[in-house]
Amino acid sequence: MVWSLGSNGFRGRRGTLAAVCAVLACVLPACTPIVNSHGYTPADDQLAAIVVGTDTRDTVAEKIGQPFNVGVGQAKAWYYISSTDEIFGPRKPKTVRRDIVAIRFNEADAVENIETFDVQDGQVVRLTARVTDSAVSELSLLRQIFGNVGTPTAGDVLNQ
Repeated sequence: MVWSLGSNGFRGRRGTLAAVCAVLACVLPACTPIVNSHGYTPADDQLAAIVVGTDTRDTVAEKIGQPFNVGVGQAKAWYYISSTDEIFGPRKPKTVRRDIVAIRFNEADAVENIETFDVQDGQVVRLTARVTDSAVSELSLLRQIFGNVGTPTAGDVLNQ
């Protein structure tokens, strides 16, 4: 097809160009990633204010705050974790940044070490190693269903 610059041909070309621009204006923003940021890690200048061997849990909490999740009991380390994910349309989220700051304490609650990790380090940080086994998994299905048949009820025990 040959485009002419006559009045009808120019209008047809202008209309096509407008339609293409409208479609691109609707489609191109969909290519922009959605960025989700989660968590908190202290800045480098905040970490520099912590003195290893001198600061304690309380002074660290005053300087940079407590982490969101400390753990069960008196954990020997505090972990500050932040991550940034990008989502492109219907694709799976891709983690583009993950930072972990681990502040370890000794028995006297003084700071023993400060470590930083990121997604490029590729190190797995185990936040907890506690495992609770369930005794229910050892019972068969029929034993679980009929296990209480013939056992006294609370009413039977209280009436005696």
